[in-house]
Amino acid sequence: MTEIRGSRPLARQEGLLRIGYVAGAHGLDSALRIRPDNPDADAFAQVSHVYLEADDTVTRYEIITARRAGKTSLKVVLEGIADVDAAEKLRGAQVLVATADLPPVQAGEFYYYQVIGCDVLTTDGLRVGAIEEVFSNGANEVWVVREGKAEVLVPVIADVVKIIDLEAHKITIEAVPGLLD
Repeated sequence: MTEIRGSRPLARQEGLLRIGYVAGAHGLDSALRIRPDNPDADAFAQVSHVYLEADDTVTRYEIITARRAGKTSLKVVLEGIADVDAAEKLRGAQVLVATADLPPVQAGEFYYYQVIGCDVLTTDGLRVGAIEEVFSNGANEVWVVREGKAEVLVPVIADVVKIIDLEAHKITIEAVPGLLD
């Protein structure tokens, strides 16, 4: 286990990405109950360690085991967490992974964190705003695009999203009827 002291911006500067939070201890051993931000993702199967951020401290832990514990949580055992009291003290900690540890994406794919902050323009060149959040509505993902107080929910579907240029930090959408109303 490695400890880094700092604040939330430190985690971002270190290239860390939030993937969930610690909901508490799992059972009577030292396991953690973790609620991933995306319950369908398999991030824990892709990495060998995670970072927990609590009380302005980021600590690196090796993953011993990680398995599903229901539809919306995981049972995770981390090296260095020896008992249920230690696990319970981490309740509310943010669970992070290093973006460098994520597997590379295939051509035409991207991680959702990569679109945060991208400018969204219509095919006519009208600036809609910047992507601030990504969530799933069950049928598809949705980008929350804000410009000042205005907010547009952009469905991430082929009929709407036309060009994703991550290098230019720009996304072009087709303003289908009702989208910008």
